[in-house]
Amino acid sequence: MTDVNVVKGVIDNVSLTFNTESGKEVMRFLEQSCGWYESIYDPSDTNRVLLNAGRREVLATIKTLLKLTPDEVVALVKSKESSDG
Repeated sequence: MTDVNVVKGVIDNVSLTFNTESGKEVMRFLEQSCGWYESIYDPSDTNRVLLNAGRREVLATIKTLLKLTPDEVVALVKSKESSDG
């Protein structure tokens, strides 16, 4: 997601989906089912921590696309890529 035109298209589609009443209802469902408001930590099961983090990362990506501009998303992705090595 380093091409601003591609990112713009994705953001437009995500916005069209989630910035409607039914989309907001789906977002509330995702927040509950992905454990958005819960701790990801499970002291008895480290695999559960990884699963919980993965579920929340998907939702966090959607929320980020709804909040940032295409240029900001590209900059964020490039920053993450350069820090990952």
